[in-house]
Amino acid sequence: MTLIPNAIRIEPAFDEPEQVRDMFERHAPYRALAAYAPEGVKDETREEAEHPVRPWFRGDWALDGKALVEGAEAILHNKTFLEAARAAFGTALVYPEFVAVNINGPSPAGTTHIDNPSFYGATRVDYPLPFLRVMGSSGLFEAWRVVRASTLTWFYEGSGGSFDYWPEGLNGPMRSEQPPFGNVALCADTDRMYHRIGPIGDPAAALPRMSAAAQIQPDGRGHWSILENEDVRATYPSHAIRFSILWKAAIGDRASNADNLTLDRIMSVFSADLRHQGVDFQVPSDPFADSAWILLLQRIYADPTDSGGKQ
Repeated sequence: MTLIPNAIRIEPAFDEPEQVRDMFERHAPYRALAAYAPEGVKDETREEAEHPVRPWFRGDWALDGKALVEGAEAILHNKTFLEAARAAFGTALVYPEFVAVNINGPSPAGTTHIDNPSFYGATRVDYPLPFLRVMGSSGLFEAWRVVRASTLTWFYEGSGGSFDYWPEGLNGPMRSEQPPFGNVALCADTDRMYHRIGPIGDPAAALPRMSAAAQIQPDGRGHWSILENEDVRATYPSHAIRFSILWKAAIGDRASNADNLTLDRIMSVFSADLRHQGVDFQVPSDPFADSAWILLLQRIYADPTDSGGKQ
């Protein structure tokens, strides 16, 4: 069994948290997280019934070790985050990779999940997230997995909105960080540690009618609006929105992983294992765009949370 490093609580997370919080308005709008998954492909933001997409939005502030927006450089190279990652993973070899932000409106508890993994030769820079997720859940590519430190920090003082996590696995006890969060962060391995967002706001509140094409942005009057096709689908006061930052860094000696994956090699590994299991399939011409192919992989290599994981 692969051991997961203990989570480390960081306080304070930032020297000037107000300036970091202000960045959310400056760098809006943000796309719905559901837009990262092809139509019909399972995603933790999707619901089966009347409201198929949750008000969960994402933006990238740094990617591939490079800042994408003003102010992200300081977050990417946050010394406190680096020190916590070195302590949690027991190594000085910590390489900041990216900073992503999440903007969540009032909604029920999120699905218990692990984050999208990366592999040497296959990262979110060039590979779609659903494809990376199924590579991770398959267990076929662990020899190429990029071990990562993840640090999360939150800006939210409303009701609900906890960060729930299972450091000992889904059969172990659940732990939580609860709002009001203050200037705190948590360093862990969320690529392998199951976690979720607790219910945000009124659990009985109706979800907005929106699709993966929706975006969220501030309206300049202290509120945030969800827009789709120039229509306002919902408006919330800023205090009702849960803002969070996800910082990730690669762990270990990157120079020792010269035998990187390629798409051809990935497809060969999947194909060989599917044949070994006696699964009938056709090799797609475009594995990234073929939803039927990804759905097949999801069915064969199901994540434990697909069948009764804690919610």
